Amino acid sequence: MLNSIKQSTKDSIVYGLGNIAVKLVGFILIPLYTNPKIISIDDFGVMAILDISGLILISLMASALPQSLMRWYWDPDHKKDQKEIFFMALLSQILVSLLFVILLFPFAGQISTLIFGSEKWSYALRLVILSNALQSINNIINYLMRVQSRSILYSSANLIKLVFVLLLTIILIVFRKMGIPGIYLAQVVGNMVFILCLSVYAVRNCVPSVNLKLLRAMANYGFPLLLANFAGASFSAIDRFSLNSLTLLKFVAIYSLAFKISSVLKLVIVDSIKMAVTPMVIKKMDAPDSNRFYSKTNLYSSLVLMMGIIAVSLFSFEAIKVITKSTQFWGAYILVPLLCLSVFFVNMRETTVWGLIIRKKTWIMGLIVIFSTILNIFLNILLIPKFNMMGAAFATIFTNLIYWYACFYFAQKALRVPYELNKILIILIVGTLLSFSGFLLNDLQVVPRLILKLLLLISFPFILNLFRFYEQAELKAIKGFASKWSNLRNFRENLKSLGGDPESSNNSL
Repeated sequence: MLNSIKQSTKDSIVYGLGNIAVKLVGFILIPLYTNPKIISIDDFGVMAILDISGLILISLMASALPQSLMRWYWDPDHKKDQKEIFFMALLSQILVSLLFVILLFPFAGQISTLIFGSEKWSYALRLVILSNALQSINNIINYLMRVQSRSILYSSANLIKLVFVLLLTIILIVFRKMGIPGIYLAQVVGNMVFILCLSVYAVRNCVPSVNLKLLRAMANYGFPLLLANFAGASFSAIDRFSLNSLTLLKFVAIYSLAFKISSVLKLVIVDSIKMAVTPMVIKKMDAPDSNRFYSKTNLYSSLVLMMGIIAVSLFSFEAIKVITKSTQFWGAYILVPLLCLSVFFVNMRETTVWGLIIRKKTWIMGLIVIFSTILNIFLNILLIPKFNMMGAAFATIFTNLIYWYACFYFAQKALRVPYELNKILIILIVGTLLSFSGFLLNDLQVVPRLILKLLLLISFPFILNLFRFYEQAELKAIKGFASKWSNLRNFRENLKSLGGDPESSNNSL
C-alpha cells in the first residue's frame, strides 16, 4: 500500500501544479474582470451565469463517456481492448458534441432571452456552446492521460492551453475591446489548440474498431452517471441561478467571486487527488490492501484540504482587496469560509463513493444527486429571500453535507471500508474554528493581523497532535518528508522524483 500512496501522492502533486496554473491564470484575469472600465459588475454577473450554463451544458455533452473510459480501461477482462475502448469513446464524443452544436446554435437567441431577458448575449452563448463542445472532446483525451498516469504530459498540455487562452483573452478584451464574447472566443481557440497539440498522442492510442456489445455495456454504465453529472452540474449552478432570479446581478457577481476563490481548493486539491487516485482505485479493487488505501486516501486528503481551507478563509479578506479593482466586490470575503467548508464535504464524497463505482451501482449515485439537487433548489428558494447571498452559501454547504452522507451510506453497503471518521470529525471541528477566527482579527493593523493569521494556520497540525491524531508511522513519514524537501541542494532531484511511474509511461503508447 505504501507504494500506491507514494505514486498517488506524486501524481497528485504534479496534477496540483498544473491545476495551480489554472487558478493562477484565473487570478491574473480577476483584476481585468472586476475593472469597471473593462467589464461592469453586472456584466461580471452575466459572465458567472454563462460559466455555469456552460457547466450544465458540458455535463450533458460529455455523456459520462470519460467515466466509462476510466472504468473499462483497466478492467481485467478488457486490457487487450484498451485502444479500441478509447477509439469508441473518442468517436462517440465527437458525434455527441457535433449534435449539440447543430441543435443549439439556432436557438441561442431564445436561450439568451430566457436567461437574461434579452437577445444581447446570443453571440456569447454560441461561443459558450462551441467551447464546451470542444472541451468535451478534450476531456476524453485528458481522461486517457489520467488512466495511463501520464500526469506530466497532462499538466504540460493543459498549461500550454492555459497560457494561450490567457494571452488571447487579454488581447481580445483589453486591446480589441470585445468584452465578454472575447473571453469565450479565446476559450474556443484554446480548445482547438489543445486538440491539435495532442492529436498524434490520441491517434497512437486508437484502434479503429467498434465492439457494439462493449459499447452497449459502457453506455449502460454511463447513462446513470450522465443523469448524475447533469444533476450535479445543476446542483452547482442553482445558487447563482437562484440569485439571478431572486436578487440582482450585482449579488450574483459578488457571490461568484467568493465562489471562484473557494473553488481554488476544489481544483488544486480535490480534483488533483481525484485525478491521481481514481485510476488507482480501479486498479487496486481486488488487492488485499485496497480498503486501507481507500481509508488513508480519505483521511490524508481531508487533512491537506483543511489546511487549504484555513489558509484561504483566513487570508481571503486581504486577497480580495488586492485582486479586485472595485470596492463593490470586497464584501465577498464573508462568504468565503462557508463556501470553502462546502468543498470539504465535496472531497468527502469523492473519497468515499468508490464502493458504488467498483460495484457498478452508478444508478444509486444518479438518484442521490437528483435528490440533492431538488433539496438545494428548495433551500435556495427558502433562504435567499431572507438571507440573500448568505442564504445561498448556507444552502450550498448543507446540501453538500447531505449529498456526501447519502453517497457514503450506500457506498458502505456496497463495499465496507473502515474510514477513520473520528479523526475526520477532529479535522472538521478544529479547522472550522480556525477558519472563522480570522473575522475577529480583520480590524487589526495589517502587519499584526497577517502575523496572527499565519500563526493560526501553522498551529493547525500541532493542535491535531494534542488529540493524538497521528500514528507513529505517520509522524516518521512527516519528518522524512520535511527532511527531504528542506534540503534545497536536492530540490531539482526531488522535483524529478515527482514524475509518473516509468513503467506505466513506457507502456502508455
